[in-house]
Amino acid sequence: MAGLVRCNFVKRLSSAVQRSYSSSSDFLHKSALPTYHFQNCLPRLPIPELEDTMNRYLDSCAAVVGHPDVSVEDLDATKRAVHSFMMSEGPKLNQLLTEENAANRNTSYVSKPWFDMYLESRLPLPLNYNPFMVLNADPIPALNDQLVKTTNLIVSSLRFYKTLTSEVLSPEVFYTKDTAKSPLVQNLVKVLPSTMNLRYLPMLLTGAYPLDMSQYGNLFASTRIPGIGRDQLCTYERSRHLVVVRNGNFYAIDVLDKNFNILPAEQIMQDIKFITSDKAPKPAHEIGYLTTEERDKWANARNHLMHTGNASSINAIDSALFCVVLEDDNVDVEDVDKATRTFLYGDGGSRWFDKSFSLIVTKNGETCLNFEHSWGDGVAVVRYMNEVYDNSINNPVVKSSEFQSSGISTVRKLNFNYDDASKAAILEAKQRYEADTSRLKIAAKKYEKMSKEYLKSKKISPDGVLQLSIQIGHRKMYGHPAATYESCSTAAFKHGRTETVRSCTIEAQAAAKFICENSMKDATNRSEASRLIRESCKKHNTLTYQAAMGLGFDRHMFGLKNLAFRHGSSVPNIFEDKMYKLMNHIILSTSTLDTNFVAMGGFAPVVPDGFGIGYGCRKDHLGCNITSYENRDVAGFVDSIVESFEDIYTVLESE
Repeated sequence: MAGLVRCNFVKRLSSAVQRSYSSSSDFLHKSALPTYHFQNCLPRLPIPELEDTMNRYLDSCAAVVGHPDVSVEDLDATKRAVHSFMMSEGPKLNQLLTEENAANRNTSYVSKPWFDMYLESRLPLPLNYNPFMVLNADPIPALNDQLVKTTNLIVSSLRFYKTLTSEVLSPEVFYTKDTAKSPLVQNLVKVLPSTMNLRYLPMLLTGAYPLDMSQYGNLFASTRIPGIGRDQLCTYERSRHLVVVRNGNFYAIDVLDKNFNILPAEQIMQDIKFITSDKAPKPAHEIGYLTTEERDKWANARNHLMHTGNASSINAIDSALFCVVLEDDNVDVEDVDKATRTFLYGDGGSRWFDKSFSLIVTKNGETCLNFEHSWGDGVAVVRYMNEVYDNSINNPVVKSSEFQSSGISTVRKLNFNYDDASKAAILEAKQRYEADTSRLKIAAKKYEKMSKEYLKSKKISPDGVLQLSIQIGHRKMYGHPAATYESCSTAAFKHGRTETVRSCTIEAQAAAKFICENSMKDATNRSEASRLIRESCKKHNTLTYQAAMGLGFDRHMFGLKNLAFRHGSSVPNIFEDKMYKLMNHIILSTSTLDTNFVAMGGFAPVVPDGFGIGYGCRKDHLGCNITSYENRDVAGFVDSIVESFEDIYTVLESE
């Protein structure tokens, strides 16, 4: 996720505004290249060589030796398990995986099993899956009024939606340099066919990487519907409405006309104003709590609701373009505890966690995106957030909360009928939800002596330094290494999802151990620490590159294990090995987003005794927002990481 301080780097000049509204296009832009121009010629996610995967796995296992549950003998046993796997089931499974991959050339070998992993999980969505990201405030304070902010974000979101569905949203491309942006290259790839990857090659040769955009289709008018044993993702092509939630009450409002043009801002604003002024009390039984429930229970409760007169209201939520949640409280993002609790889970009765995403807007205009994770990863979400933030502050359709009523209201309050069984299900869900969320602990800090610019000036990887700081902090706190997960996108490949960067490396542990055991006030120690820090960051850069290129070991092993299950064969011993289980019991789950539009973000731990570590490296500071459950000292861990920042800063300053 991101750091803790706003990055209001977007500057704009604003003249006196004479009108409350400004006319604007229904589109963000109209790209000369169609949105999915490169989709059919993206390279396919590679299946690494089996021997390379096993070697990378063993290297990662070796880094956690020193953990109290891991001995040298355990590592030796894992080496034997790997050798046995390579001599027996491994090559056969890998060949079968390769053959299946060759027979399904329109996707990646990891796409379907990754979707299945999410959709077959029976865990509740909040805390276990849905993360949050908070947008920066508008640089003009008046535009952070809840009514103004909500209206502008809705209109900018609709502009994104129309630009996307009209396929004039510019293709998602990672540019390493500007050569590929030249008219010559752009015009060339525009006319080249997708056959034989012809239109892809000029981009690649000029340092540009078109990214997979298959997830964008689930961004709007999409929801996850619970089922027994497995959920399903559904999208609705003809949606013209939003669902707005406030104080446990649900409302539908039209935002597009019958020709799918964006309705006048006055009308949208009037509807939002009606909802914020509604004096309806919180319902005695709030249906939103059911979306926080274990998935089979929610599936049974939903099925019962659908047969007791609630189908129309539930369908209205499912088919909405997206969900808007209006909070009646002010939230200060500097109060990280309150902000995280509000945006990560909040009042479960005023959420619908199944929606692809919800925009949560507080009374003072703080805005968060909370999204369901099965349909996609950060690429589509960050693109949406960046575009909407930029458009809403640079081309706001609403500039004042004063407006003339249009006389037309589209607000439809969604009503629900509950019998005793539904009431009991809601009460049970609420009680479990409150018990689960009450166990979450949160701590955060920022460190201003180092920043992205500072670290770049030292010619060292900012992400490598942050990840090393987490390793040092954990060793300071607990005296040993731990299994670590850093998410890395593989969107450079067709239907790529993510790969794991295993940041707990032998090199990182060597640096962490040395820094924890020696004073950085000593010049000789600083010199050795400098060498070890740079070796750690160099290794981290290598692992990050390998992961982005689809050459990590986690997804390959995941695919092999999944294949063994699907074909009914016995699970190879390598997947029953003690080390494999420990390596996949992720104590340090970490994530960051490289965008300056996000003020903060976070997520819950993935295991009961773990940490959820959202961190950021910004232009003026480093920061982390960490969650844990009640059996972990999260505040002490944050302090240890900040101490690690100081250690590394002391070393870098002495170079």
